[in-house]
Amino acid sequence: MLFGARKRAGQSDVAHPIALVRDVVEVVAIVAAGAWAFYVFAYENRIKPSLAGPEVNVVASMQRLSERHGLIAVGIRLQLHNIGTVRAHFLGMAMNVYGQRVAAAQPQILLGKGSLQYDFSGHARTGPRVPAYSYAYITHLGDPSTGQDTSLDPGSTLENDRTFYVPQGRFDLLSLGFDAPYTKFDDATIPAHLEVTPQGAARVVTTLSSRVEQFNIMPVTSLDVR
Repeated sequence: MLFGARKRAGQSDVAHPIALVRDVVEVVAIVAAGAWAFYVFAYENRIKPSLAGPEVNVVASMQRLSERHGLIAVGIRLQLHNIGTVRAHFLGMAMNVYGQRVAAAQPQILLGKGSLQYDFSGHARTGPRVPAYSYAYITHLGDPSTGQDTSLDPGSTLENDRTFYVPQGRFDLLSLGFDAPYTKFDDATIPAHLEVTPQGAARVVTTLSSRVEQFNIMPVTSLDVR
């Protein structure tokens, strides 16, 4: 026959609906897979990172630079690194160096309440912390009247070097503390101001809320200047 074998009776009536259903299922599966792949890509690369909070890592060091005219020059190097996936905008920064005397003492074991804290002082004790140097400021995000501003994009690093002086023989140990609240929400001002103690140490005071990451480390690093 010219046009091939003749179909069996009823064959087209059954095969056509099955083939149609199969084609529809395949199309729906392909569309669903594409939509899911797009969703996963968009969520993992755009949505999820934007929902995360900012993360800043702080590394600091102090170095004895020189001695002259009865003063010890001490250098500070501070590194801020944004290890998160969103921008970190600081409301302010406060860097405080405290000096302490170290004296020989009898060993003392102090066990905190409920055995949750342990402090073994060994053969020395440190005196009270006395502010020796302080540097602090409020950014434009914390107070629009200031021209100072500090922010870190994901993966970026900020370095700050400063030098201060202490009298020879005044302190045995220097400790650096760092206070720097930051946030990813910088669409509006989050009021902040500096608070300075009578002894001279400064800290950044701001609204405590879920919009602000309170970053306070004491000590970040220390230096023996004996």
